[in-house]
Amino acid sequence: MDSTEGEPYINVYNAYEENLILKANNAALETENKNLKAKIKQLKQVIDDMIENDAEQILDYFNCCRSIRRTALKYGMEMEELYERISVWNGCYDGLYNADDFEECRIEVVGRQECDKELYEDLDPEELLFKTRKLNADDIKNIIDDYKNSELTLYQVADRHNLKIDHLFQTLKNNGIIEKETDAKDYANFYKEYCGAREEWDGKSEIGFFKGTKVPL
Repeated sequence: MDSTEGEPYINVYNAYEENLILKANNAALETENKNLKAKIKQLKQVIDDMIENDAEQILDYFNCCRSIRRTALKYGMEMEELYERISVWNGCYDGLYNADDFEECRIEVVGRQECDKELYEDLDPEELLFKTRKLNADDIKNIIDDYKNSELTLYQVADRHNLKIDHLFQTLKNNGIIEKETDAKDYANFYKEYCGAREEWDGKSEIGFFKGTKVPL
């Protein structure tokens, strides 16, 4: 049957063939992806076995240098992976706690959210109140200047001005610097710093800083 004048002609057979090719290509890609995942899993297992075999040697080096980060670097491990293994290999937490860089590594592994919560529980009420204080015009100007014109991370800006991180976010929003929480600069790295080294931002999730009341300006 001839196509109606003015309407594009569709070759049903060609469309069917193209669809089959697309399905075949998609199936091939899925198979390749599955095989790659299996290979990655096998490689991780090989690496894990190598690490476990070297556990005694790694622990000896760690006990000598007393640095989680230096030990991880020497043996090609992720810092958070070594952090989690040390206490298992030792059978206790003493060696981990005695590391010179324990505090900074712990903050990186478990995230600022948990560490700051513990810190704030030990602060005097006045100290905690100061971190959510009413900001004057100069305070706001300096905070915004650091946020916009420096390479400081969000946490570094908050720490420099002695603010809780949610107070910083709300201040930025109240002054028109951001609309949504995720508008903040380098939010992906902030998300990991807040939640911990094992967490990756999915590109849309939010911590939820703007669910409460606005901070005073």
